[in-house]
Amino acid sequence: MRRITRLPAALLAVLLTAALSTACGSDDDGKGASSSGGSSPDKVTYITGFGTFGREAYAYVAQDKGYFRDAGVSVTIQPGQGSAISLAALAGGRAQFAPVDLSSTIMQVGSGKVSGVTAVAAVHQTTDAAVMALADSGISKPADLEGKKIADPAGSVIGALFPAYAKLAGFDADKVDFVNLEPQQLGVNLATGKVDAVGQYRVGRPNIENAVKGKEVVVLPFGTFLTESYGSAVTTTTKIAEEDPDLVRRFTSALFKGMRYAIDHPEEAAAVLAKKHPTVNEKAAAAEIELVGEAVQPKKDGAPIGTMDRERVAGAIKALVDAGAVKSGLTPEQLVSFDLVPKS
Repeated sequence: MRRITRLPAALLAVLLTAALSTACGSDDDGKGASSSGGSSPDKVTYITGFGTFGREAYAYVAQDKGYFRDAGVSVTIQPGQGSAISLAALAGGRAQFAPVDLSSTIMQVGSGKVSGVTAVAAVHQTTDAAVMALADSGISKPADLEGKKIADPAGSVIGALFPAYAKLAGFDADKVDFVNLEPQQLGVNLATGKVDAVGQYRVGRPNIENAVKGKEVVVLPFGTFLTESYGSAVTTTTKIAEEDPDLVRRFTSALFKGMRYAIDHPEEAAAVLAKKHPTVNEKAAAAEIELVGEAVQPKKDGAPIGTMDRERVAGAIKALVDAGAVKSGLTPEQLVSFDLVPKS
């Protein structure tokens, strides 16, 4: 895989710090006492998975509806810039919670680039990573990506996962060019033919379809080959998980209450998001939220939103080891605090 442009890690950290300090929302409005017996609420920073797309609306709903406040947590929500940067923010103490793609966590922890982080609940029950192209591009299967140019944001898990995906799908990642673009630029560059395909979460398809104005979009989901992988998982630090498990449970419970409300009321959730971020396309955001509703449903009947299975995590690790994306030796317990995962 040839990466045409890639911002240096140090610059990414600077950009993250600047973005987090200027684009955020907080429910720390001094409204009364929390449900934790009248004491001051715990203040935390939550980074979204990526930007302010419809898929992120559930956190803003939890804030708007007072679910965080009722749980005794005051949450500042800040738009994220991808899994790798979110992991660095967690490890560096700049945030306490973030939805991070579990495959990214496996690769980052397995390579020793990040430590001191742990997943506590699954957001997406299967990996949501995908590549999207226009139907008239000649791309209909993974091997068609050879010789093509793919746009993907810097720090995105899709670019990080791509070599493993290519190996499992049976094509040469080194014959694909990657270019870094901001998330908002992906659809426009695809529509104008400046790139052949874009990295995008499956639930982000409505935004791409909106940008290409009705043209048919082909989706190549990584989950076809990474069958055991989870998608995003609520991630925190091991220190918080070990020293304040009650905070983790209260935060996660309130966050998923917002998720359930958003899924049941996608238009209202999109409006809540647009109120915080006026540039949001409400129609596309609502369509994304409906797709999120499918992505969060557990595979096992009766299991709650957020559930995670040790055997599946072990299978996800093995798939990345077999693909050469990470060395062997990593265990599920090094990645997930299973005692904090939602249970029936």
